[in-house]
Amino acid sequence: MLEHTNLEDYEDPVIYDDENKDFEPDGPFYFSLAKQMDGSVLELGCGTGRVTIPLAQQGVDMTGLDIVPGMLGRAREKAGDLPIRWIEADIRDFHLGERFGLIFTSGSVFQHLVERHEQEKMLACVREHLTPDGLLALDLLYPSRSTMEDADEKEWFSYDNEAGQTVRVTGIDEYDPIRQIKHETAYRHWIDDEGQEIIKRARFSLRLIFPQEMAALLHYNGFSIVHRYGDWDRSPLTAESQNMIYVCKNT
Repeated sequence: MLEHTNLEDYEDPVIYDDENKDFEPDGPFYFSLAKQMDGSVLELGCGTGRVTIPLAQQGVDMTGLDIVPGMLGRAREKAGDLPIRWIEADIRDFHLGERFGLIFTSGSVFQHLVERHEQEKMLACVREHLTPDGLLALDLLYPSRSTMEDADEKEWFSYDNEAGQTVRVTGIDEYDPIRQIKHETAYRHWIDDEGQEIIKRARFSLRLIFPQEMAALLHYNGFSIVHRYGDWDRSPLTAESQNMIYVCKNT
């Protein structure tokens, strides 16, 4: 199996669910795509099923694939009797022996592959599993100037966890301009039942990809761009966009 070290932020599925509860804004976008396509749907990097489960609840034939066993275990618990197939596999190296009408990622999964050869391995697997008229949908973080700035530890957000404790999340950003990799370190602070402060650190990295770079990557790996958006409402990509959303097909 290929080595994958960019998974530290996904070791605790409960924390992940506490911080990623909402189906919106991306879920309705993927549901609308799924309704347009024939065949079943595959989500790559499905995590705990934040998008996979609601789509299945709305009648979509869903398969969720993820590399982290704990995330999939949590997804199975949440899904109950829903007819979802959960697969533990690497998005860079999976061979399921079937094809899907729609394959998609959410949460900037593609950018967790920080090297080009990793991205190309994933795209090759997608081509192997798409129906002739199938679509690939990818979301990426737009490489705005703010995403490429280093920042000392800052307050990010806070929330109440399942135990009723208030968790304060701070973080540090570092950007490597040569490799185009954004490194983030998140610190989660809370007070446990004994009154002690707990601080949990998690690091992750995202490969920033520029629009023309992404177009070339897709082209040379056998995909043509059907649509490119700057937000989940299908608005155009502009310099003010926070996202880059690509809908592609096999050439």
